[in-house]
Amino acid sequence: MSKLRENKNNQHYLITISDLTRTRHFRISKRFKSFIIAASALLALALITSNIIVFNQQDTILSAKDLNTSLEDHVVDISEKNSNLSEVLQRHSKTLTNISEQIANIEQISGVNSNINSSITERLMEISNYYNAKEDDFNALDDRVVQIESTMGMAASKSSTESEAIAKRIELLTINVNQEKILHDNIPNGYPIRNLGITSKFGKRRHPITKQKSFHNGLDLRAKLNTNVYATADGIVRDASRDKFSGKRLMIAHNFGFETRYAHLDKMTVERGDIVQKGDLIGLSGNSGRSSGPHLHYEVRYLGRSLDPEHFVKWEFGSNDIFTNVREIKWDSLISLINKQITRPTLQLSQLEQQ
Repeated sequence: MSKLRENKNNQHYLITISDLTRTRHFRISKRFKSFIIAASALLALALITSNIIVFNQQDTILSAKDLNTSLEDHVVDISEKNSNLSEVLQRHSKTLTNISEQIANIEQISGVNSNINSSITERLMEISNYYNAKEDDFNALDDRVVQIESTMGMAASKSSTESEAIAKRIELLTINVNQEKILHDNIPNGYPIRNLGITSKFGKRRHPITKQKSFHNGLDLRAKLNTNVYATADGIVRDASRDKFSGKRLMIAHNFGFETRYAHLDKMTVERGDIVQKGDLIGLSGNSGRSSGPHLHYEVRYLGRSLDPEHFVKWEFGSNDIFTNVREIKWDSLISLINKQITRPTLQLSQLEQQ
């Protein structure tokens, strides 16, 4: 049992605690009592505040759990859709890879890279067979073939999606590409030097030094001293010499009766009898001979007859303008010969005796 009694002078409180065995007395001041009451109040306030905070946090946690559950459902839905899409992509991945590889080979042949694969015809035929049962992809291939046909100058009309039709078009495209390759390797084409412009064209002109009218057999191409000069077709160096008019000059004989000449060179990097390929460095431009300044004099001849080189320097892969602009050459016979070279098997002379 406990009792609280105030002493006579009101400065202290007496607390008495009794049990069955003994009684104890405790004296406390009024200040300490006030401190205990204030501490108890603060503790109660802290408990109430903590309960409120815990309650609010529980609500926040529950809301977060609901949002997380919703997000998980959304992720599951997206995962299912992604899985379906992945299956579709996997089914078509191999198909699209084969399309890209084969189309890249066609584009490589048609001008991006002039290297011709010996088995291109077989590979193109594999494309037509492979897409016999794939009409959608086949239509896409047909569109690409139309585009390449247009680039090559062929009739670019969209045909049916039957494999026989597209296979025939690809076969014709292959012949045309190989035909272009042979023509551009063996017949002069493109600029022999970096194109900075033409200072004097083919035909009658007033000579810049003698001031007399004369016929100019080639093109004078603007060039700085010691600019690289390249062969414009495969051939053999027929002459590498010097004279007082042309200065240092080169003559290269090409297939089918063509010849190119390069004059006023500062240096020749090939000599008579050398075999050159299109694009090989053959010399450096200069001002040798009778010349008013550094430039390259360039000629194209056919069976000894001078032709206008401008048609040949502007002749690009896939262009057919040269066949109408240069009428001195029997192009039909030349192309017919090239087509036979493409399609016919190699004939040994010993086989003629067996026929």
